[in-house]
Amino acid sequence: MHVIQCMRIVRRIATASLLGLIPYGAFCQSISATVPPGFEASSVKPNKTGGARGAVQMKPEGVSGNNVTLKQLMRYAYELQDSQLLGPDWIGTEGYDVVGNAKSPASTVQLRLMLQRLLEDRFKLKSHRETKELPVYWLVVAESGPKLRDPKEEEAFNAALAGKSPFRSGFAGMFTNKDLPGFAERLSRVIGRSVIDKTGIKGRFWFQLEWVPDKEQRGIAGRSLRAAMQEQLGLRLVEDRARIEVLVIDAVEKP
Repeated sequence: MHVIQCMRIVRRIATASLLGLIPYGAFCQSISATVPPGFEASSVKPNKTGGARGAVQMKPEGVSGNNVTLKQLMRYAYELQDSQLLGPDWIGTEGYDVVGNAKSPASTVQLRLMLQRLLEDRFKLKSHRETKELPVYWLVVAESGPKLRDPKEEEAFNAALAGKSPFRSGFAGMFTNKDLPGFAERLSRVIGRSVIDKTGIKGRFWFQLEWVPDKEQRGIAGRSLRAAMQEQLGLRLVEDRARIEVLVIDAVEKP
């Protein structure tokens, strides 16, 4: 594919190349480098069990997921939230068992590119990006003031767990060491709607947040999550609308 792309562009840059302004070889190499790599081996199969939704797992060895939707896969592949993915309803309802094995240990960035290539090949996915006005949450400081913890507390937290899971039965949780924009992005993935940091607070902090999950639709921050954020972190969410980037599906097929 990149060879054909080079041939098309060469005609446009022939004069510049002759004048020595653009090295032809280096130009074609850069085009080749932008072509997303593929998994060494992959499998996509419809899941007809009707069971609970699984989660997309990313490890250096590859990507996997049992009974995951195309929307879940796209969320990881393109680093967007549910509200930023616009397409037919079935991308969020039909489940698939997906496996993609990398040829050698890969970084998160490489895995995302491989997953994009897989979706384009198996689902015939074609899309484009644009900006739209959508509901968002602003992350702001609560009236009581912030209650942010020193990032060094993560070490004591991990030591107390001694390798055990930090999640308690009946509770959802977030345990992460990030700056405020990073925490807002992580919170976006939990809620399914873009969360944008408006606190103005700089630096990294240890976030230890636990709440009882509400049975509410994805894209809405439940009451218990809101209450836990104010009580435990001194932060709150404000609903608003803003122009943000979305991925619009132009064409997609069931594999």
